[in-house]
Amino acid sequence: MGGRRLTLKLTVSLSLITCFLLSSSYGQNCAKHSFPNNRVFKTCSDLPVLNSFLHFNYDTSSSELEIAYRHSGIGSSKWVAWAINPTSTGMVGSQALVAYQQTNGTMRVYTSPITQYQTQLQEGELSFNVSDLSASYENDEIIIFATLGLSNNGTMLNQVWQEGGLNGNIPQMHVTSGANVQSMGTLNLVSGEAGTSNGGGSKLKKRNVSEWL
Repeated sequence: MGGRRLTLKLTVSLSLITCFLLSSSYGQNCAKHSFPNNRVFKTCSDLPVLNSFLHFNYDTSSSELEIAYRHSGIGSSKWVAWAINPTSTGMVGSQALVAYQQTNGTMRVYTSPITQYQTQLQEGELSFNVSDLSASYENDEIIIFATLGLSNNGTMLNQVWQEGGLNGNIPQMHVTSGANVQSMGTLNLVSGEAGTSNGGGSKLKKRNVSEWL
């Protein structure tokens, strides 16, 4: 009996330690993440699926949103995207920032308005101004940087994020189950409050559902 109790205590202790380490690691990915060149973002959101994180600064006077979208654990043969949908909570109408590493090793980052299902993320102008657009890929993580002019979009946003495979330098259809259809949410730029998939709300959490390609 004594041996069984000791084994049970050790199992519980190890489980608690594992949970603590995972929780700590997850938290560090967002709030404690350091960007190069001393870039600082005041607000940070751990997105609930696809190993993604949104860092942002929002200027209420100019309605400018400076973002850094981080997508971790991503291979060099994948594309990633983060988008705002100014008109609805679905895929169609999303205004996307897309990035991936090309076959020659350089990064491609561009804007893509999603006007229909089965899109191949064609390049095009968005419904709002985008400046300072860039992307990096290091240590299996893609980061998209951009400044968005949101003067006509308010402070409550519908956001979408996604990943998919590449055929050469051409984005391909993403997985249509699991996390890839749970990657959508609402975000209040002023309070940091966001909706959840069950209709509730919690600080820096997200509501989800989406299909891109």
